[in-house]
Amino acid sequence: MATEQTTPRQVPQMSLSAPSPDSLEASHAKVRSAEQEQRLGAALTSHFSTVWRALRRFGVHERNADDAAQHVFMQFAGRLEIVELGRERPYLLGIAAKVAANVRRQQARLREDPAEDLDKQTGEAESPESLLDLEQRRRHLDVVLATLPDEQREVFVLYELEGFSLPEIARMLEIPLGTATSRLRRARAAFEAWVDRHLPPREP
Repeated sequence: MATEQTTPRQVPQMSLSAPSPDSLEASHAKVRSAEQEQRLGAALTSHFSTVWRALRRFGVHERNADDAAQHVFMQFAGRLEIVELGRERPYLLGIAAKVAANVRRQQARLREDPAEDLDKQTGEAESPESLLDLEQRRRHLDVVLATLPDEQREVFVLYELEGFSLPEIARMLEIPLGTATSRLRRARAAFEAWVDRHLPPREP
């Protein structure tokens, strides 16, 4: 049985200029400085896997993830001048949340395809038992994420898995801080309830 790809095949070779040579955006792209081009390339190399993984955890199906990730970087390229140096990752993930929301609306079977093994990074020295435990925890996490409402899942992923603070998340998603806090609280409650219902208690 064929299995779903769970990590990006490779960082794509992308044209980060606007697609229409006659548009104003394309004219701006033509005069983009070498420093800006270098910054775009560095962002793509450093953050493509993170963006791809986040899109999957935001509910984008694997078959759409590569295109969605490229769309994220196209938007990033068009806004590069307003992105603060060193803040590329949060800005990219903020775009990714919006792109994922658009893609989800086009996916007919979103809830039937929970993500699997999205960020598989294991050491060669790990024992089979520890690898199995890690695999099981990842699968449980992916199942839980698929049950959360989209808005709660976005905040939960950005806070618990990507390590952003609530003020950062509020800025990224363009929502009030209180809303971000409330969504995280509800997501955590749902997560804990799922664990209590479906998983045996950990042995002391």
